Amino acid sequence: MDREATKKLIPLSAVPAILAALTGVTRSKATIYNWIRKGCRTHDARMVKLGSVMKMDQWFTTMPQIEKFIEEVG
Repeated sequence: MDREATKKLIPLSAVPAILAALTGVTRSKATIYNWIRKGCRTHDARMVKLGSVMKMDQWFTTMPQIEKFIEEVG
């Protein structure tokens, strides 16, 4: 991630609320963690991972990464 993106890091614990606001679907923190580590299968059988970075022993992502993940998973 570039320097500008790291200024707007979103902690893993905040992602379920953001997903609910964007899609209307709720997911647990464990599900988000699995999307980071293992990925999520798309309709065309690809595995897509949620882009993230670990800092200070905590996972973070950015809004563009969340939007890209939602778009790819469909």
